[in-house]
Amino acid sequence: MNARPPLESAAKPTNQGPRAGRRLAWIVLVLTTLAALTVFAATRHARLAVDVENRSMKSVGTPEADALARRVSGFGDDAVLLCLVEARPLAPFSEPERTALDAFERRLASLDGVRAVTRVPHERADLAPLAIELQPGFERIDELVAGVRASAASELPSPLLASITGQPAGELAIASAVRADQARVVPWIALLLFVLLAALYRHFGVALAVLAPAGMAIVWTLAAYQLLGRELDPVSVMLPAVLLTVGVAAGVHYVEAFLDRLPFDGDRLTSATRAVDDLVEPAMLAALTIVVGFLSLATSPIPAIVDFGVFSALGVAFAFVAYAFGLPALLAVLGPRTPPRGTERRGTWTGRIGESAAGWFARRATAVRWGTLGFALLACGSWAKLEFDNEPLRILAADDPFRVETEHVADTLGAVETFDVLVPAGSALADPARLALFAAGVAAFDGVAGFAGDPLAAKNGDRLLRFLLARAGSREREPLFAHVEELAGAHGADDVRATGTAVQIARDSGALARGQVYGSLAMLGVLFALFWFGLKSARRAAIALVPNVLPCVAVYAAIAWLDRPVSVATAMISSVLLGLIVDDTVHLLHGIRHLRDEGKSSLAAIETVFRRNGRAVVVTSIVLAGGFAGTALGELETSFEFGAVAAATILVALVADLVVLPALLVDRRELAAERSRHG
Repeated sequence: MNARPPLESAAKPTNQGPRAGRRLAWIVLVLTTLAALTVFAATRHARLAVDVENRSMKSVGTPEADALARRVSGFGDDAVLLCLVEARPLAPFSEPERTALDAFERRLASLDGVRAVTRVPHERADLAPLAIELQPGFERIDELVAGVRASAASELPSPLLASITGQPAGELAIASAVRADQARVVPWIALLLFVLLAALYRHFGVALAVLAPAGMAIVWTLAAYQLLGRELDPVSVMLPAVLLTVGVAAGVHYVEAFLDRLPFDGDRLTSATRAVDDLVEPAMLAALTIVVGFLSLATSPIPAIVDFGVFSALGVAFAFVAYAFGLPALLAVLGPRTPPRGTERRGTWTGRIGESAAGWFARRATAVRWGTLGFALLACGSWAKLEFDNEPLRILAADDPFRVETEHVADTLGAVETFDVLVPAGSALADPARLALFAAGVAAFDGVAGFAGDPLAAKNGDRLLRFLLARAGSREREPLFAHVEELAGAHGADDVRATGTAVQIARDSGALARGQVYGSLAMLGVLFALFWFGLKSARRAAIALVPNVLPCVAVYAAIAWLDRPVSVATAMISSVLLGLIVDDTVHLLHGIRHLRDEGKSSLAAIETVFRRNGRAVVVTSIVLAGGFAGTALGELETSFEFGAVAAATILVALVADLVVLPALLVDRRELAAERSRHG
């Protein structure tokens, strides 16, 4: 099956009388069925809640998760708000201010959901840090934070300033940003893509027909997400934007084939149906590679990452079905009867660029191949500078009120978070003297700002030491927690564990980084097998990997050169984009394979396919990059980073397809023969 068969041989339309009636009935049936499914899914989508406690962002089944569960079982939730009261201007508290501070502390202790309020010792006389411990299982964090602020306004005189931070308030801020992103990002991306498509094709109906199946896939996927009891989190909130962008990019290939056929078929439904038939093989292979890319995230210990991968893969499958069945019916109703004015030569400039670039670089294959190898080695060498860091505060925008307040408290106190050391009953450190010596050693570590309170004892004999953490990211904290456990081991207590939310976040971050490396390597093997099966050649399969691995190598090298850490969002890029950017490569290789099988030379096949498909490759890359760049409109830093790095990766992949792929595919013996013929 050719990617683009000879259009001159296409049959002329004969749909008259009863045949036209049957076609109309088929269109109505398809559109009605898809609309009914979408309406039902929308009712479930409307019930989708937000994971306020960000439970899905924490690993399950890991030693860190088990230690935290034991800590919660014996000592209650690791949930503390920190309220910093400071004098303005900076001066020791006056007697009336100390009286007001005492009243404020009593008022906080009386709030619903508060278990205890402890004044954290501090050497400065103009500061009063208050640790507000929450009752186990208390969920109305928004009401509690509002109550703390209201109490500060009513109990504290105007010279005193109260700032609130802490994990529960942070999770509340993240949940609020997730809701805002859900409501803002996708509509803006949809509008951006609609304007882009309408401008490219000069027809509103074509733009709507391309967007509608992607919209259906989004609603169906989020309905399945809700039906399976999932809640939105800082990772899954990117699902709609990803599916919308991926779906629209896939639809562009169908529309290009539809408009190519339209002048010869003369009938919208015939052209649309044949376009889908022509592209079903490469489209299915492309969809499979994208699905594999997303499913490679399922090896992560973090439920949010697993859900993102699994439901993204499900969404891609939904999109494939929606386009295969819905797009012909939609184009039959909304599409133009003839190519819109101004689009008859729509592929001229991109076709010329594609063909000229492909031919030019193919004729210089040796230089391109060596240049690519040198760049890849240089880029891989820079990976030694890469560091993984996941400071939870960076999920929020720089101007988010909670982030601003937290950074102020951190700068003032030097610490805003705590971590615990769990000493099990019967441990070698159960002896009070040895425990005190160990605690002093931990407090002396760099990164530990001091004690967060007195040691606690559980009913089962477990003990809990509490420490303040200096401000840092996961790359500094993961080694710190390892040193704490090594110190316990030196005291003969290998069963002692660092625990708490900060410990789990730091260690989850490291596990995610390492897991993505293994997942990406495994995915390369799966993609190679898929390419081999779909392209019927191990050589073509190996070639197909190069222009798609190269962009990921280049982008991570750029992150290293810019001295930026790899975050949770950017760590997923390699797995997700490896499956996504192969779409254009698959379509190009599919067409070249058929032309080579028909006896054309490698150079002629390359130039022909790039002339036919050059526009679709350029347009899909622009659509993908533009769609992902649209996530910059969101409030979450994770969305912004993922979208920006994804857009950059896609643009590099476009260059790789236009420059590197022709140089890899051309037969050097044919080039030598051509040069000898031309002297």
